Amino acid sequence: MELSVGDVMTRGVIYVLPGESINRVAEIMRKNDIDSVIVMDKGKGVGMVTDTDIIVKVVAEGKNPGTVAVRDIMTSPLLMITPEKDIDEATNLMKENDVKRLVVTQDNNIVGIITVFDLISVEPAIHTLIKEHSEWNITDISSPAGTISGICEGCGNYSENLMNLNGRLLCEDCIKE
Repeated sequence: MELSVGDVMTRGVIYVLPGESINRVAEIMRKNDIDSVIVMDKGKGVGMVTDTDIIVKVVAEGKNPGTVAVRDIMTSPLLMITPEKDIDEATNLMKENDVKRLVVTQDNNIVGIITVFDLISVEPAIHTLIKEHSEWNITDISSPAGTISGICEGCGNYSENLMNLNGRLLCEDCIKE
């Protein structure tokens, strides 16, 4: 089963309006411990401002963040992806466009954001699962038809072959006792 964008994205986004000052955006970022905001105009996502945009386009150029408007430094248009897409597609789209964030949309509504950090956070788990699965050396892990798998009500251990004894699901060891 592949991981989808919706599985790893950050749900909900914080947005600002195009006319807001960069000072205000920086305050919002600090208060919410985030590094980017979506720019919305008339209910539509029209751009994004990141902490890097503020550093490069305002601070490094000696501009006054109290007088620079969001619309003057935002990155536009937004790069978008839908939640059902595979995370590999998100990774490739980021790489092809040299960006670290994609806006996640569903039915033309912004529902989240996926970042390289979101992708990195799942990467170690994926490698661990692949490594463990390759060590199993099992061709078929399904239970035979009619068997019950779950937690034994006697010992509390997981079993692939529970049996019903007097209304309790027990493993083979507990049934022998």
